Amino acid sequence: MTGAHDEKKVRGYLCSHLSHIVIQRLRTTRPLTETDLQGLEKVLTEIGEDDGAALLSGLLTRSGAPSLAHFVRSLGGMDRGAAQAAFSQYLNDRSLTVRQIRFIEMVIDQLTARGVMAASALYEPPFSNLHAGGPDALFAGKEIVIEGIFQQLDTIHSGLVGQAR
Repeated sequence: MTGAHDEKKVRGYLCSHLSHIVIQRLRTTRPLTETDLQGLEKVLTEIGEDDGAALLSGLLTRSGAPSLAHFVRSLGGMDRGAAQAAFSQYLNDRSLTVRQIRFIEMVIDQLTARGVMAASALYEPPFSNLHAGGPDALFAGKEIVIEGIFQQLDTIHSGLVGQAR
């Protein structure tokens, strides 16, 4: 099997099993138990049949994902409701401008589509298209908001990296 074929197979499985409790937990940022991780690893290994262990190892290596949980979330995305909840205090902040709210919505869009997002991405397109000075300039005078966004991204990321497998 090729790497692209393997990823397609795993992505297909994840998309057709979104209601699986472990995948739901990953997509809604709830922590996984050791049993959850073992079960997920077993299922993904079985997708690769006789080469299952190699499939899983190869996918993790090629993706550069720090954990199995991180890899699965990057394929399946993050539940939109969970992403919105993570940033709800900012979405509901009536003191923010339309462009600032749009910036936060774009973060939610990225997490929904990709499941993970490095804070450094906030300085790149499409985010930099909202303000050439980046998020610091866009949120000038609202440093607590941009710091909160960075912290929330870090919390989401560290929750996945902390999932040992």
